Amino acid sequence: MLNRGIIKPPTLRSGYDREKERHATWLELFYDLVFVGAVSQLASSLNEDYSPLGVLKFSALFVPVWWAWAGHTFYLTRFDSDDLGRRFLTMIQIVAVASLAVHAPEALGKTSGGFALSYAAVRFMLVTEYLRAGRHIPHVRVLTNRYCLGFGLAASLWALSALVATPWRFWLWGLAVIVDFLAPVTAGELHARFPPHLMHLPERFGLFTIIVIGEAVVSVVMGVGKHGLDFVSGMVGIMGLVIAYSLWWGYFEGAKGAATLTLLSRGNVYRYQLWLYAHIPLVLGITSTAVGVKHLIALSRWQTLSEPEGWVLSCSVGISVVALSLILLATNPVKPTTH
Repeated sequence: MLNRGIIKPPTLRSGYDREKERHATWLELFYDLVFVGAVSQLASSLNEDYSPLGVLKFSALFVPVWWAWAGHTFYLTRFDSDDLGRRFLTMIQIVAVASLAVHAPEALGKTSGGFALSYAAVRFMLVTEYLRAGRHIPHVRVLTNRYCLGFGLAASLWALSALVATPWRFWLWGLAVIVDFLAPVTAGELHARFPPHLMHLPERFGLFTIIVIGEAVVSVVMGVGKHGLDFVSGMVGIMGLVIAYSLWWGYFEGAKGAATLTLLSRGNVYRYQLWLYAHIPLVLGITSTAVGVKHLIALSRWQTLSEPEGWVLSCSVGISVVALSLILLATNPVKPTTH
């Protein structure tokens, strides 16, 4: 049900003295499902070109898609009101993300214009949400105005790129991504002044990570199901499941990536940003690993991956492990030994 009324202005829901326990809402989980479609579409494109160049193209599209999800998540962790206005804006974003997913397979080709406009729509809705929050909570305008300026400029570049021919269109995409990232990266002490919810945010990132790991499990099951179960495909399938299980264990138990984010409560913005941005190579590596395992399953008996494919798979696993290590470093810093 709606949160105490049909229309409710946003309130600052994060901070060290506010809600101690808070979990994802059903609408947030529904929102995640649309991104499952986008991730699946991008993974399918990578499956068709599992090479260093294919991974580069996949990464160029995956990063802004992940950033769109993260942007919505960061807004909600601070200002979620769960009223009719917010639900309406979320519905528009859901439609835009669905359009993003539809255009994703050929986003670097014939559907690049549609992809750019869809992405611009997602970001403009986020700017609208921040404008709404700043209007009702004057003391957070130092943060919301910064985000509206940075995200609004980036969204405008995405929209403008739809009117520009390639390859200049893709140069505008790159510039837009840089502008988008600079807005929060350079916010400095504002992250500690208006912190995300210390339980809600890690849970949301954990949910997205488990979705990506789930894609790896689905790849194994579908791969074995499509090509038939024999000794080789069975062993490769088991290996794929072991990799997925190890990544789950490493993230949720070893690195405690979804544990309460106490590091920001201690005012350490740099470790907080390390924790945050290490998730990008983590989910990239997991998705690429899943596609590589699917390729292994599809091989005929005793065949091997080509050298480029083998390097991509090996590097994907390595990148995932390094990203996990960075998250571990952020959440569990090495303490100096005393003698």
